[in-house]
Parts: sequence; C-alpha cells; structure tokens
Amino acid sequence: MILKFRSEPEELKLLQCLQGRMRLSPKDYSHFLNLEKGYSGEKKFDELLEHSPKEWIILNDLLFDYSNTLFQIDSLLITGGCIYLFEVKNYEGDFYIEQDRWYTVPANTEVKNPLLQLQRSESLLRRLLQKLGVKTPLKALLIFINPEFQLYQATLNLPAIFPARINRYIDKLKLNSQPPNKKHLMLAEKLMSLHLEDIPMAGGLNIHLMNWRRGLSVLLVAYLCLY
Repeated sequence: MILKFRSEPEELKLLQCLQGRMRLSPKDYSHFLNLEKGYSGEKKFDELLEHSPKEWIILNDLLFDYSNTLFQIDSLLITGGCIYLFEVKNYEGDFYIEQDRWYTVPANTEVKNPLLQLQRSESLLRRLLQKLGVKTPLKALLIFINPEFQLYQATLNLPAIFPARINRYIDKLKLNSQPPNKKHLMLAEKLMSLHLEDIPMAGGLNIHLMNWRRGLSVLLVAYLCLY
C-alpha cells in the first residue's frame, strides 16, 4: 500500500508558471527542464509500483534533515525482510563509466556520478534508521527508468536496475519478499512524521525578483503561481 504519494514539486510549479509569463535565463530554463524530466521519470516508476502487493509499504518523495544535513529519497519500499531505497533517474542517451567517472557518448562530457548521491542518501538514511532502533537491512538502488538509456562499461555489482530489467526485478521482489509487520508500519508512520513538507528552493533560480523594472510584477506572478 502506498502511504505517501508523490506530489509535483513546488519549485517545478513555480517555474512552469513563470516560464509561461517571462523569459527564464538559460540556467533557470535548463534547471526547469531537468526538474520536469526528473518528475516525469519518478511518476513512471510510481505507476510500476501501483500494482504491488497490498502488504508492501511504499513512501514516495521523502525529505529528511539528519544531523543538520538535508537528504531526499525518491521512493522507499518497506518489506518484512528489507527496506529498499530507490533513486530514480530519467537519463536518456548513451553513457559510459571510466575510473568511477560518468561520461556521455559521443561528446565524452563528464556528468555528475549518480552513485555519489545514492551513497550519500543511503548513508544518512542508515544512520537515521539506526537512531530509531531499526534492524531491518537497507538496500539502495539506482532505477534507470528511461528505455532510451544505455550505460557501457558498468560493473556487474553496480547497484542499479536498468530499463529492461525493472519489471523482472519487481516481479522477483513480489515472489521473494516477506510481508511487513506492525513494527514496520510504525516505522513508516514515524518516517512520515519526520518528513519535511517545505522543500527549500535549489538555489539555482537566477530570476532577479528585485529588478527595479519588473521585480514587483515577477513577485506578483510568483505569488499567484504558488497560492
């Protein structure tokens, strides 16, 4: 059962509204497209989990503050034998790994290594669970949802599920997972109580809200978009 559904990020809503009313800077527009694509990929993964066993506990779009450090989780699946942290990526195109660095093909442009984000979230969540006295094992995985994604030179132990394997992986979980108990349900409720509702803006918005000529109008548009 899905205890926490995913909602469209407030920052994406704001950018969608502003983009229709003013010209975004190239950096803001690129950030807008990335947010839109990321949210689309997360929703696709949600659709795959909609028909999961009723006893599964699913929490989507979580934001925590542990030890003064913010970290976000795309999807969390709680079963009786394991807690799964899923980091969903909607990458498109060809990529390759060389010496733990990720590059695009054929441009050979280095991109941010998604494993670093996964490992960071996994580490912080594990510490949070330990603080809560949870002994259920934690497993973190990258989910590459886009069928047009291809990764070369990946090792066999890469903690990732590729597009062609996602349905098979979920089917395997359905067959092998143990049902959660009351303690797991209590854990889910505790995690939801720790979730932060207000997600800080990414800091990438370069819109000059206090520009002398249009600052007031942009502020008004932003207010109308959000409220």
